[in-house]
Amino acid sequence: MKPILHIVKNRDDKQAVEIISTQARDNAYGVAVVFVQDAVSTPPVDGARSCALAKDAKTLDNTGRADSGVELINYDDLLKLIFSVESITVW
Repeated sequence: MKPILHIVKNRDDKQAVEIISTQARDNAYGVAVVFVQDAVSTPPVDGARSCALAKDAKTLDNTGRADSGVELINYDDLLKLIFSVESITVW
């Protein structure tokens, strides 16, 4: 089985963060989350590979750095991630 991917646009979506956190604790195959647009400055989710798009204009208040534990990825990395997972949920 492959990992699960979540793509999150709204950093205030408590249901999304709760489900991702639960899956990260319970999934032996791994969980990845990519924060896009308004969610890029969201802190990492414990137990999940947490990523943000590096070229997003709102990434970390334009500092070019991510919060500790958040990996900056480009669009090619996002496409590779999309095709390497079992399922994708977009929030």
